[in-house]
Amino acid sequence: MINVPQNLPEAIILCGGKGERLRPITNDIPKPLVKIHNKPILHYVISHLMQYGINRIHIASGYKSEMIKKYIISSNYDANIEICNSGDVDIIKRIQDILVNVEKDILVLYGDTISNVDINELILCHRHSSKEITMTVWPLKIAYGLVEIVSDGTVESFAEKPTLDQWINIGYFYINKNYYDLILNNDIFESFLQQSANNSSINAYKHPGVHITVNTLSELEEAQKNIKNIITE
Repeated sequence: MINVPQNLPEAIILCGGKGERLRPITNDIPKPLVKIHNKPILHYVISHLMQYGINRIHIASGYKSEMIKKYIISSNYDANIEICNSGDVDIIKRIQDILVNVEKDILVLYGDTISNVDINELILCHRHSSKEITMTVWPLKIAYGLVEIVSDGTVESFAEKPTLDQWINIGYFYINKNYYDLILNNDIFESFLQQSANNSSINAYKHPGVHITVNTLSELEEAQKNIKNIITE
């Protein structure tokens, strides 16, 4: 039997960056509207949330916000989606502007990341912890062969593109509403996360599935090949 959490959080999708590493594509459109298999990145993120019953969604926009607004209006998603344009500011300012109108816990997602994270399991993992934040992490996979060399210069072992025993942050942050004061009192998102880590306030949810981030043209090319592995369509 599948455990379905009650009292679902609202979601914030971070869509305000300029996507400079995806130029020239992002000269004309914001990064969340870059298409993979003829659908914008943002479509996959929204559809994934809706599959888990999260229908109250805030789009934290900035760069070319009007294009994102037009896309949302024309798409007719069966969800309550609001857009908040904070301009050219740090991530935390975008979150702060939205929290003024939020009274529930939140999920914060990156608008350039597509994943098949089991959101039910993420929520339950968070609620079973004693932490104020849960960060979703993914095992680090490198694109190079890793060589182990002993002291005399002999190659002892070789691993082609291994998965390391290290983890990377892929977003999907669950944040308790009683922790909003720390967000509101910070100016930089990374500083907020570091302060939370220093306070032992962050729990980790280890995602074993698929993760696609689209920051560069080469990552976009890989995403075109790998999107079939993502459940959300």
